[in-house]
Amino acid sequence: MRIAISVSSKCDLCGLCAEYCPTGVFRVSGSRLEVNESACIYCKGCEVLCPVRAISVRALDEGLSIVRGRTLVSAKPS
Repeated sequence: MRIAISVSSKCDLCGLCAEYCPTGVFRVSGSRLEVNESACIYCKGCEVLCPVRAISVRALDEGLSIVRGRTLVSAKPS
């Protein structure tokens, strides 16, 4: 699974995401947040933990975004 992680300008470099992440996706380096998307396991804990909601994590599959909790196709009874 390919993952896309976006960090907005709201990020205040508090480092909570780096402390929490079980696979070390985030690292605060000087005045910026480094992101290693290839290490992400899509737990989305960083999204929930971020106090300023600066992180967005999306799963990508062959160029399609996977949206959780949204019905893309509904089956109608015959």
